[in-house]
Amino acid sequence: MLRHSALEANYNVGKFSNSKKQTLTFKEIKNLEITQIACWPEKLDELNNLLIKKLNINNIPAFNKGIIFENNSLWRMEPLKLWLLNREIEISEEIATTLDMSHAFTGIEIKGDSSTLFLNRHLPIDLRNKNFPNLSSASTAIHHVSVKLFKISLNNYCLYIPRGFALSIWEILLETADQFGYEVLDR
Repeated sequence: MLRHSALEANYNVGKFSNSKKQTLTFKEIKNLEITQIACWPEKLDELNNLLIKKLNINNIPAFNKGIIFENNSLWRMEPLKLWLLNREIEISEEIATTLDMSHAFTGIEIKGDSSTLFLNRHLPIDLRNKNFPNLSSASTAIHHVSVKLFKISLNNYCLYIPRGFALSIWEILLETADQFGYEVLDR
C-alpha cells in the first residue's frame, strides 16, 4: 500500500555539506512492510520451527541479531519478539500473534565510510564492529525517542524511527551529517 512519507516536508534529494568529501548517504525506505511476531515462552520452539519451514531458512536469529534471505529479513528484537521485514506471514494465534507495524515507522538507510562514527554521535551504544557486528540490531534512543537500528553490513545501517518523530529526527541527523559530507538519494 502506498503511503505518504513522514519526511516529505524536508526530503531534498542531492549532495549537501560544508565538507569537500561525501562520506554518507541517506535514503528513505519506502513502503515499509514490518510484521511484528510475538509468542509466549512455551510456544517459542513451535514458532521457531514454523518460521524455519514457512520462510525456508536454516535458523532463527539470536537475540539482537538478524538474518537476510531473498529480499526479506528476520530480526529478533526481544527474546520473544521478532520483526519480519518485506514479507507477510500467517501464523495461528495459538502459536503467536502478529501485528502490522508498517505504518508506525519511518525507515532510513544510512551508508558510507563515516556511518558508524556519525551514528555514534547520536546513539548511546558501542557500534564498533567487534561489539556490533554485521546483522546486529538494537533498540536504542535518539534524543529520548526510541528507535530500532539494524546493521546490514560494514558501514550500512537501517534506522527505524516512530513515524510521529521521523521528521524532527531526520532534521537532527542531517544537521550532524553536514560535517561528514552527505547525499540524500531518491527513494
